[in-house]
Amino acid sequence: MTAAAASTASTRRAGTLAVTTAATERALRTVFRSPALWISPLAQSLFFLLIYSGQLSNVGTGYLDGQAFIAFLLPLILLTGVATGAGAAGTLTSNDLTSGYLDRLRMAHGTVTPFLTGTVLATLVAVTVQALLTIGGAMIAGYRPNAWTGTLGMLAVMLILGVSVALCSVAVAVRTSSSSSTGLVTLGFFGLSFFTGVFAPVDELSGWMRAIATVNPLTYIIEAARQIESGSALTAGPVAALILTTLVAAGFACCGLALDHARRNR
Repeated sequence: MTAAAASTASTRRAGTLAVTTAATERALRTVFRSPALWISPLAQSLFFLLIYSGQLSNVGTGYLDGQAFIAFLLPLILLTGVATGAGAAGTLTSNDLTSGYLDRLRMAHGTVTPFLTGTVLATLVAVTVQALLTIGGAMIAGYRPNAWTGTLGMLAVMLILGVSVALCSVAVAVRTSSSSSTGLVTLGFFGLSFFTGVFAPVDELSGWMRAIATVNPLTYIIEAARQIESGSALTAGPVAALILTTLVAAGFACCGLALDHARRNR
């Protein structure tokens, strides 16, 4: 009986993995065939990067202690791009709900979790490609990494944030079945990013902007990414790690609650 139960569990895990892999492949095809889902965030990132670095690079040299302004700016650009791109997970989920695709899958498999997992994974792949192309564009515009380990570490921080954005957007899509509501997740992260030390360190800000930036959780994520990229002391690292862990945990919790609500009300 124990051997039979173990065999059944192993078969179930293999089946779940196969379904998740198929769902990921399907979502990847959808994302890369939909320019609005990955080219638009990339174009937005490169646009802001070129405009800000082109207009403000000389100003930034006065208070950055030798750090290139484009290197200081890059974490913010990556954050806004990741936040925008990761929202595609919610868009894809909302589209599948509206078309009835997820309902049919639920009837056939008893759960939609592997399909939602595949959507999140595919979105993260697309976001990674966007971020790497953004870094490549920054290098063309003059960015020179201090060390590739620092650049990749900065990218890893942003991708962890992308996980939380993708999970939250999926949760909102499942809970509301509304594409407009799903877009509010991306809008929230995108808007908060501009209440950080966008063009200068927080210590250089004054008045109400400094007060808001000090309590804004994205400030510490951006600062930690800047410190990782530059190889300086990770003073913002512990707070950023706590914030990222909380955001990802909150994303999983929101997805669980949304799926539970959907099961009870379907």
